[in-house]
Amino acid sequence: MDLAIVGGKIITPFRKVKNGALTIKKDKIYDLGAADTVDVESADEKIYCEDNWMIMPGFVDLLVHGGAGGFGFSDENDDSIEKISKYFLEHGSTTVMASLHAKQKERVLEDLRRLAKYIKNNPDSNIKGIHMEGPYLNVELKGAMNKDYLWKPSVESFTEMWEASGGYLKMMTIAPELPGAMDVIREAAFRGVVCSIGHSTASYEEIDLAIDHGAAHVTHMFNAMKSLHHRKPSVVTAALLRDELKIELIADTYHVHPAVMEMLLKFKTPKGIILITDSIRVGGMHEGEESQFSDQKVVVQGNKAILEDGTIAGSTLTLNIAIKNIVETTGAKITDAVRMATLNGAKVVGAGRGILASGKHADIVILDEEYNVRYTIMDGKIRYKKQ
Repeated sequence: MDLAIVGGKIITPFRKVKNGALTIKKDKIYDLGAADTVDVESADEKIYCEDNWMIMPGFVDLLVHGGAGGFGFSDENDDSIEKISKYFLEHGSTTVMASLHAKQKERVLEDLRRLAKYIKNNPDSNIKGIHMEGPYLNVELKGAMNKDYLWKPSVESFTEMWEASGGYLKMMTIAPELPGAMDVIREAAFRGVVCSIGHSTASYEEIDLAIDHGAAHVTHMFNAMKSLHHRKPSVVTAALLRDELKIELIADTYHVHPAVMEMLLKFKTPKGIILITDSIRVGGMHEGEESQFSDQKVVVQGNKAILEDGTIAGSTLTLNIAIKNIVETTGAKITDAVRMATLNGAKVVGAGRGILASGKHADIVILDEEYNVRYTIMDGKIRYKKQ
């Protein structure tokens, strides 16, 4: 056996095993259970956990634009990718969708080619695929996106993006009400790309049609979409009612009020919610520090990422803190919070991860009682240890 973890609370995430233990052979979990039932003596290396530490699956983050104190996936170099990868490993994310925003066409295609080459050449990285947030977004609800870089939907331009990505384009945020968008959604779904509704003014009826064409997801719930209206249902209503749609939640308590997060838990239940960060370059920066998003200045104010006009632009969040926030502000069970940060996202992108059991990928995070990451283990190897 290569590695054993002994003690603490194992969160599978469907149940808790107090004073648990698990063993790892190569890149997979071999055995798991109560500490007195698991043979750990033959392990080459052992991690001993305190009683109040939590052992859980590695986090799966479906929307990450950047972080690590000033680096973005849209930067035109591999050094930024490496720094973001390391930063999120240090915060427990073992599966990350590198997210790109709209630019001029050739620059987007260059970004896709660069990321695809990196992912292909670095199979041991936590960067597992690409989430294209745009470029087919509604200018009326552009949020922090630069309106000058939004495209008109067409199957031809989507195909160019898909080919540039080498098949690593796994998700795309799109406004289905735009002319031509339904054809793009159908083509993307046919190619295995998860289409996520976002930055959209779509009506309930248009979303019904988008679901039939293959849409299956909603980007950063409540943000960049119309508010709930009792006579004009739109994205929010459809997201709450339609079981076909899984929703992303930025649980930083700024993007969505804790009371509304609690409402989401009642409507969608933990199986329908996926915690994301939507972190941008300012992730890891301090109060008052500045960076850019889509050629626009962003400053950190009270842990928020803010454009000059006051618009919230992504976040500075990490998923260990998202779990902490949703447990402490909504009363969610820790098992449910962990599920929303792991298994649910893994199912969306077919990562085959997000659960602790014999035979499963050994992607594991160990948090202390303050939700600080103590260890990140990926494919059975310790990739981060808090000093």
